[in-house]
Amino acid sequence: MLALGLTLLLTMASTPGVDAPHVDPCAPHDALGDPFPVCFDPGEGLVVGSGVVMNDGVQALSLRASVRLRSGRTSRSKGTPWFNNHRLVDVELWDGARRGLSFTAYDGLLRRHLEEGFILIPTARPLRIPFPFDVTVALRAAHLERRVWEGPGWTLETGRVGLLVDPIRSETERVWFGVGPAATHTLRHSRDGTSQELSPFTSLMFDGGLESEDGLWAFRASGLAGWTHGVDGGTSFRMRADASLERVFLAVADQPVALRLSGGAVRGDAGLFRRDAWTVGASLVVRAFSAR
Repeated sequence: MLALGLTLLLTMASTPGVDAPHVDPCAPHDALGDPFPVCFDPGEGLVVGSGVVMNDGVQALSLRASVRLRSGRTSRSKGTPWFNNHRLVDVELWDGARRGLSFTAYDGLLRRHLEEGFILIPTARPLRIPFPFDVTVALRAAHLERRVWEGPGWTLETGRVGLLVDPIRSETERVWFGVGPAATHTLRHSRDGTSQELSPFTSLMFDGGLESEDGLWAFRASGLAGWTHGVDGGTSFRMRADASLERVFLAVADQPVALRLSGGAVRGDAGLFRRDAWTVGASLVVRAFSAR
């Protein structure tokens, strides 16, 4: 009997327990047992929005559309050390007294998270110097702006590249803050002809963002300041900064709808005549195909 009892005890101890079913907090179930999304990715999806913008105190209606893509979800494995945010075909139209448009073919942040950041000097005895930063490459191509109220002409930033360091070193795609030098090339075309401006890493830029884990809140800010040099001569100083805050407040057919507040300020760089300017806006945006 004692042997039988010990055998039963060992059998019960070695039998694995039944685990509770895994519940995804981002996909709860309705009364019929079907899952539905409650978490959304601000860096993914087709974004379409409409709202009101104040440009130097003059009100205008705005329409906006863009495609957002994101890759590199985690850096806990050395196989995925990159966090990449891409914005493609970003278009904004303004109507009213300040009619115009802006178009950006590509705007991207490529951040590499370094789990053990250091600089290696390959001497006879290799030397490792601590480097407590993530490294980010910020790219923008073909940013066109047309301000009809200024008359015939347009401004085109043909390209921008920033080499940034990120002291936050977040292990997720939800938090980042990069700062570093940037190079830009800009064309300004008016009835008087076309001028070229070059900033060969004589500008400083930053780009930062903060998102909640469920993606219902998303904040982003960026800025650029420095000197540009005209190809035909002359040097000028310019500054610009932009910020936006999005809050998802409902979803229609599993597609999130968010309230977006935005603002920006420019000194010595707005439009054909390098004016100072400021904008504030509010809009409703739909981020289709962004469920996590």
